[in-house]
Amino acid sequence: MRLRYDVRAIQDLRDIRAYLETHASPTIAAKVRSHLRARADRLCAHPFLGVASSNPDIRILPATRYPYRIYYAVLADEVVILHIRHTARQAPDDL
Repeated sequence: MRLRYDVRAIQDLRDIRAYLETHASPTIAAKVRSHLRARADRLCAHPFLGVASSNPDIRILPATRYPYRIYYAVLADEVVILHIRHTARQAPDDL
């Protein structure tokens, strides 16, 4: 399977990095970004690793080392990362 990032998810990664660079450090920002990308990459081999959401087309990869959830959809030949959200924030209602 292929992995594709939606425009919103790309912006999420940029926002997370910018926030962490300002409030933590560039090193932490790079580690978090790398971790999130590695988790997303893993979905290519295991697309149903995440749990089902209230929307049957969207799955959620729960937080592990860092407090971010990855929202994604599994299509015929690709996994689409839709959104990346900090666990302290309320679940999105537009997905």
